[in-house]
Amino acid sequence: MKTICEFIRSHGSIFLIIFLLMNLITFALFHSDKRKAQKKAFRIPESNLLGFSALFGALGGILGMIIFRHKTKKPKFLILMPLFAIVHLLVIYLVFTIS
Repeated sequence: MKTICEFIRSHGSIFLIIFLLMNLITFALFHSDKRKAQKKAFRIPESNLLGFSALFGALGGILGMIIFRHKTKKPKFLILMPLFAIVHLLVIYLVFTIS
């Protein structure tokens, strides 16, 4: 665990860029799925939306839920998205503050 934290800390800018990209991708997925839902087209599976959110994209997913009013009535999303975001922020805090 310590070596993973040291690696992330030493490559912090790369880690933060990946974090930002995952959130942008997740935000775009929520937007795309909302548009597909409106057009009654083939949808993005919920497991993909949750998977990208779990892989450090939760803040983008939450923002997508709010802005596009998408998946806001699904209990699975209402519970897991904030939980993922809290875990992500806690991991980032711990990685960059523990020496």
